[in-house]
Amino acid sequence: MSATHAHELDAAAQSGQSRNHAVSPVLWMGLLLAILLGVFTLIRRHDAPAPALPASAPATPTAVSPATQVATPETAPAPLQRKPAVVRDRQARPLAGNPAPAYPPAALRAGIEGSVVASLQVDAQGKVTDASIVSHDGQRSRDLDRAVLDTLRDWRFEPALRDGRAVATVVRVPVDFRTGR
Repeated sequence: MSATHAHELDAAAQSGQSRNHAVSPVLWMGLLLAILLGVFTLIRRHDAPAPALPASAPATPTAVSPATQVATPETAPAPLQRKPAVVRDRQARPLAGNPAPAYPPAALRAGIEGSVVASLQVDAQGKVTDASIVSHDGQRSRDLDRAVLDTLRDWRFEPALRDGRAVATVVRVPVDFRTGR
């Protein structure tokens, strides 16, 4: 190494400059996290409350093909003139992420088909507190009953409302098992 090159490296080190400008991955992740938090904060500020369901909404949700509720768009009043939303009575509604009961492999191999209706007691927080089978249509199978109860006990619901307050309620959920042969 020449004397002038060594002198240039010493001068660069003393002035705080370096040739390697690598940025820590932790800094990049922190910057990404800050951007995501900013976006979520903006989205949350602009979210409008969900419109209430009409009184003609179905009272019993289904496990295999839940009914899709379509709300009509409403014009929002000016922010200073916002009136409190009128909350209507409604039945408990299952959340979108609830899994459908799986067809038990033993029942599928045996060709067992049928419908099972489960009765779920849902508390004011939307959790299932008790589940039981209330009826069968087709061939009765303990495997089908067990699959339905094991899955539906973990479901979460939007709680039922009475006079604007969340209340406990009973929900019936029909589940169809068909082999498709």
